[in-house]
Amino acid sequence: MKVFSRISLRMRITLLAGAILLLCSIILTLGASYNAHTQLNNVTLASPYGVVEKAPISGDIELHPSDVAIAVPSAKVAVLTAAKKQFDIVNVLILAGVSVFGMVLVYVVAGKSLRPIHELSKTASTIGEENLQKRIPNLYTKDEVGMLSNSFNAMLDRLEESFVKQKRFSANAAHELKTPLSTINASIQVLHLDKNPAASDYEETFETIERNVKRLIMVVDDLMKLYDENDQLEIVPIDLKSMFEAIICELIPVIENQNIETELICGLKTVKGNQILVYRAFFNLIENAAKYNKDGGKIVIEAKREGEVGKITIKDTGNGIPAYELQHIFEPFYRVSKSRSRKTGGAGLGLSIVKTIVEKHGWKVSVNSELGEGSTFTIIF
Repeated sequence: MKVFSRISLRMRITLLAGAILLLCSIILTLGASYNAHTQLNNVTLASPYGVVEKAPISGDIELHPSDVAIAVPSAKVAVLTAAKKQFDIVNVLILAGVSVFGMVLVYVVAGKSLRPIHELSKTASTIGEENLQKRIPNLYTKDEVGMLSNSFNAMLDRLEESFVKQKRFSANAAHELKTPLSTINASIQVLHLDKNPAASDYEETFETIERNVKRLIMVVDDLMKLYDENDQLEIVPIDLKSMFEAIICELIPVIENQNIETELICGLKTVKGNQILVYRAFFNLIENAAKYNKDGGKIVIEAKREGEVGKITIKDTGNGIPAYELQHIFEPFYRVSKSRSRKTGGAGLGLSIVKTIVEKHGWKVSVNSELGEGSTFTIIF
């Protein structure tokens, strides 16, 4: 069995098909030989002229022709025996010829059928991180080989997308961590350049260092929450109205600063989840709705039941998100604004944390947005 598994797939198919072909040929040959021998034996027992000859019997007793053996000339017996042997030899030769021809034909056809798999294997061995855009040529067939080719290309699409996200994450994370570290380093260098720094200089430097260290800690904490594999969540009933009112109260400075109107509609009273994580997720969504809203805008928070499904929507009247950005906004450190402005704070991890928390609860989050009209985030559970 180990030896059989070491040979190529093409040869295995050929040997298996050849074995089946040989078995069928042997059965067919044996059946033909048996039938031929039976017919020849019947001919041997019959009269060469179609008339039964009477055998001479001594005395006056005469037997019926069916009660006596038929005498056939020895020359004819020899001819029939030779014909039997010749028939058997020809049968064996045909058996061997058909089997060999069939195996050769199977080998050729199997080679053509498996050629796309060889090309797939060859292409797979040449694909690396630097050329993930390479693909298997589309076969435009609906057989198993065509399906395998399409599945392989789909897998490469997912891998390429994953590598692009990973590179983007690494670049964004490096930028996010480098900025506060550079600020800390610059403050220390300025302090060193001053030969006689005053107490106020030390105080200013320490405040800068403390502020940026807190920012670094916040980024690291968010990353730990984002990639925490602990699935043990303490699930309790959460009063949605109380939670949303607490979040709005906490965001009052931002809301009042931009003259934003808030509307809360709670047709759904409670939801089961982890109170700390659910609060964090909705806080991030409502905070974004306030920070990126227009002056004098509006935020509508609605919780309702639709059959067996619960739905919470958070709608704002902000600037909206371009359609081509929507597929990336839940990625870590991704920012719609490429200017990386620090006016609104944050590290670009808020929506990533939202998605992680939502998926940990088995819920789904989606977003609809139009430029100039605002965005609507929907959570379904």
